Amino acid sequence: MALTLDGLLLATASMKGTLIRIFNTMDGTRLQEVRRGLDKAEIYSIALSPNVQWLAVSSDKGTVHIFSLRVRVAGEDSSSNEQRTLEGPRIDHQNSSSSIDPLVQTNTGSNASSSLSFMRGILPKYFSSEWSFAQFHLPEVTRYIVAFGAQNTVMMVGLDGRY
Repeated sequence: MALTLDGLLLATASMKGTLIRIFNTMDGTRLQEVRRGLDKAEIYSIALSPNVQWLAVSSDKGTVHIFSLRVRVAGEDSSSNEQRTLEGPRIDHQNSSSSIDPLVQTNTGSNASSSLSFMRGILPKYFSSEWSFAQFHLPEVTRYIVAFGAQNTVMMVGLDGRY
C-alpha cells in the first residue's frame, strides 16, 4: 500500500498480488487498475512518483514493474495551487464515471494492453488489463524496496544492501 505525499491517492495490491488499484482517498473511487502479472506474487513495495505520473511495484518474482498512471492531482502550478487551497483538494483522472471532473493531462507513455482488448465485453477481464510500461529483472535472492528519486529516476534497494 502507498499514499501520495498529499494523501489524495492510495495504491493497493490485490491479495494475489496480480492487480494494483489506485483510489481517490476523498471518496473511495477506483481511478485505475493495472496488472502486474498472472501468477500469484508477494508484493514487497509500492511507490507513487511525486508527480503522480508513475507507479512502481516490486515482488517476490524478482521484477520491478513501472506503470504509467492516468491520474494526476489538479493544481500543479502556483496559480492553481492558490485556487486549490480555496476550493480544497481535487483529483482529475481519465475515463471517470464519478462526479470528479475528467480533466486529463496526457502522459508521455502508456501501459501495454492486450491486442484483444477491443473485445473486452466478450473475453475475460484479463484480456482488457493494463500491463506495465517497463520492467526490471532483479535477483530473486533478496527483497527489493522501490522508490522514486529525481525526475524519471527509480531507486531499488535490496534488504541485503544491494542497489
